[in-house]
Amino acid sequence: MRPATSGRSRLILFLDFDGVLHPDPCTDPERLFEHAPRLMRVLDDFPGLGVVLSTAWRTQRTESQLLDALPPALRQRVLGSNPRCSDFKPPLELVPYRRHAECRQWLQDHGMGASPWWALDDRAEGFAPYCENLIECDSRSGFDERVAARLASVLTVARGRVTADLDLMLA
Repeated sequence: MRPATSGRSRLILFLDFDGVLHPDPCTDPERLFEHAPRLMRVLDDFPGLGVVLSTAWRTQRTESQLLDALPPALRQRVLGSNPRCSDFKPPLELVPYRRHAECRQWLQDHGMGASPWWALDDRAEGFAPYCENLIECDSRSGFDERVAARLASVLTVARGRVTADLDLMLA
């Protein structure tokens, strides 16, 4: 996995597998990662975006196995994977929201707490209520066209903000 470039502001996408890149449950091995090409089409417009694996697969597979499961173009964007809640003490307000706490901890661990981030996930209960960073997928349909359009929209807005902030710093 590529280094996260600590302290540098960049767009970050936390990625779940089940219910996002394929339906959950996925009983047909041919359907595994079927939505990865659609995700890559969206991400093609955002070359600086880094991906962090937040999938539960990280608890059962090695880093190499996680990367090998992904198409090469997506694999190249992966910066790492979330820590497990059992490996750190989450802030009290996030204790019931494990996935949210893990995303925030990864950002903190890599000096990227101010970076704009989103999580593609099918389980809203893993995030604080009304979490603006969550882009929820339906576990049966995963990363469909509706979710792809929403992700493209939020990334376009965020890129505009990052560019405007950079212009202000250089002025």
